Amino acid sequence: MSDTAEPLPPLLDCRNIGVRFGGVIALHGVDFDIQPGEVHGLVGCNGAGKSTLMKVLAGAVPEYTGEIKIDGHTVRLHSPREALTQRIAMVYQELSGIGALTVAENLCLGRQPTRWGRIDWNRMNREAAVSLAELDIQINVKRRLDSYPLVIRQMVEIARGLHSGARILILDEPTSALSLPEARRLFELIAKLKTRGVAMVFISHFIEDVLAICDRVTILRDGRRLQTRRSSELNRASILHQMVGEERESAADEKTEAMLPATGNTMPRLAVKNLRQGVRFQNITLDVKPGECLGLYGFVGAGHQELVHALAGALPIDAGEITLDGHRMRTGDVPSAVSKGVVLVAADRAQTLARRASIAHNATLAHLKRSVGSWITGRKELSVCQPLLERVGCRPPNPKLRAGALSGGNQQKIVLAKWLLGPIHVLLLEEPTRGMDVHAKAEVMELVAQQKRNGAAIILATTEPELVLAHADRIVTFARGRITREFSGQRVTKQDLMHCAEESSSN
Repeated sequence: MSDTAEPLPPLLDCRNIGVRFGGVIALHGVDFDIQPGEVHGLVGCNGAGKSTLMKVLAGAVPEYTGEIKIDGHTVRLHSPREALTQRIAMVYQELSGIGALTVAENLCLGRQPTRWGRIDWNRMNREAAVSLAELDIQINVKRRLDSYPLVIRQMVEIARGLHSGARILILDEPTSALSLPEARRLFELIAKLKTRGVAMVFISHFIEDVLAICDRVTILRDGRRLQTRRSSELNRASILHQMVGEERESAADEKTEAMLPATGNTMPRLAVKNLRQGVRFQNITLDVKPGECLGLYGFVGAGHQELVHALAGALPIDAGEITLDGHRMRTGDVPSAVSKGVVLVAADRAQTLARRASIAHNATLAHLKRSVGSWITGRKELSVCQPLLERVGCRPPNPKLRAGALSGGNQQKIVLAKWLLGPIHVLLLEEPTRGMDVHAKAEVMELVAQQKRNGAAIILATTEPELVLAHADRIVTFARGRITREFSGQRVTKQDLMHCAEESSSN
């Protein structure tokens, strides 16, 4: 469409949308619209109101003010089912798939094909395979969803939205868990869906992704819409300036190289020797010292993310040993690891956060008896939790609030806070800042830095080279389940890391 052509009427038109959670105003009279075949970017800092606005459209937040029109007709979205009836589907950042069901069952959930009054399993499996083939995902749809890594589960949820026949698809941080090749594959799919007239809302903190794929961009700050402009009229610096309200170039700049310090002779806090787990990783030998941050970098599926789960006892190992301060640890035993101060902050917050429970319940859950004693009361939980929320800078610091109502950055603070009530000798981090803006990242990583200064050993596993360059003292790169190189006491660049992550394990 040329710039002089008459614009299409909006498929979706939201006017003066307002949302309040108790005494907290999440949205202040926000306007938002999207046309058929358009990709509309939605950006803002954590807590700006992006996810809240989209949850209104998905029927997950029925208590809102304002007006929503679809095809010019006013609708009221009281539930996710009503949103699906209007052919609106949302793929949440925190995945909502049911791990105990198969991939096909998740894809067709609520829409299972039937024959003679019973589920037609063969047809369901065929349809699921076809839907996934559109995303170029070749997996066994009869396997349980939780048997696949995070990236596959996220792609299945995207396919689930498309399979529902959605004409309005909301993608909340869709590329946050994807490698660069997988993100490009998703962009190809989005381009294909545009030609079919599917309207897509693209929520992301990756500004480059927004500018690359979106036609228009709406910027939110503190629950208000600042502006909506064509992406061709914006750049990364102008968007960040609007998001934070002031120039903060030091926070916005991504680190592309680092000078790593020389390693000392301190005895390791945690050591791994010849660790192996199926095809996920093989012959892993490494160590981390007290007060050191060891960065593990690789693309999705390289094995470094699975390794931190094994170190935390959440994934059984086939061979090898793990020692803590020279003493051999039991493997595949999460309670034993936690009791020894070896704790994990997983990329999938659904694994470590009870989103329907209160903040207080989440913050005290890991060390309940230690924190509130044998006689547990709600008042005790609140008294322990309140200073903890202030310590980690949770906003709002209301322990009675449901954890799922918090922004992604504040949810991660709660996950970290729950470990602060017990000993932390080794802090294992898997994508700790996934889906966060630059300032939320800085706040979360400062909490990590505090633990490092207190003598904890940190292992940071990520697919973001900038994150390890900014925070790691040593960096180990992974490819295809094996270590390809270790960097220490030298200058290292983003290109160095990505090159090592692409190396074949057969070399």
